[in-house]
Amino acid sequence: MKNKRKSIFKRVISIISVVFFISAFLLLIFATFSLKNDNMSMFGCYFYYVTTNSMEPDIKTGSFIIAKETEADKLNVGDVISFVSSDPDISGLINTHNIHEINTNDNGELVFTTMGSNNPYPDEYPVYAQDIRGKLIFKSYAIGRIFNILSKRWVSFSITVVPILVIVFINFVDLVKIINFFPDDDKKENEKNSD
Repeated sequence: MKNKRKSIFKRVISIISVVFFISAFLLLIFATFSLKNDNMSMFGCYFYYVTTNSMEPDIKTGSFIIAKETEADKLNVGDVISFVSSDPDISGLINTHNIHEINTNDNGELVFTTMGSNNPYPDEYPVYAQDIRGKLIFKSYAIGRIFNILSKRWVSFSITVVPILVIVFINFVDLVKIINFFPDDDKKENEKNSD
């Protein structure tokens, strides 16, 4: 009965270790790639990490946000969008601001004027439909802090190496027990034979 409990306990620990390792590894991949690659989307959603205070207090610096692909003609004034900025100071980077105005140019294209909640004036450079990644559907400062911590090298190292060490240790203990098990059986067999 005691051996059966030990066996069940070992299996549970092994399963927990494997689940922890896989979860940690997937979380690390997610944190590393999706937050650093603005072209990476999952199910039409883009994942970003807010690095400036231009949207405070609505979106805190350090927040994790999700922007979902939305057709440009479905967007309205007041919606928060993530877009590729044409501002020379941050050209090519993703910006997340409110839609301040929506107009059309001479070619009939939609032209969006954006503005940060914390900014006194609208953005100087227009945003076109092709620049828009998506409309904000989720924000979380707490998750942003977690991903910020995960992006640190020593944390990344810890969440990948520690589970591996746990699994190796458990398997090593099992191996030692197996090795020690056979001599005991041989002794018992010899004792029986001597009787």
